[in-house]
Amino acid sequence: MERKEEAVKRWFPLAAIAAGISFIVTFLVNLLIDRVIASTALAAVIVFSGFFFRSFGKDEKRFKKGNSVE
Repeated sequence: MERKEEAVKRWFPLAAIAAGISFIVTFLVNLLIDRVIASTALAAVIVFSGFFFRSFGKDEKRFKKGNSVE
């Protein structure tokens, strides 16, 4: 359970930043609002899911310490 909570605390803000970047870029290109919303949601889901599953691939001891696996 700790891994899930840590992943949400660490990776959710990065997913929100990715969604924000996607929103700004697609809005500035003057796309339709439904496409802006769809691209924003997809960016957030892809970034969060990638980092979320990455945290489960790490060694548990290293994940708790916050060290990267190399």
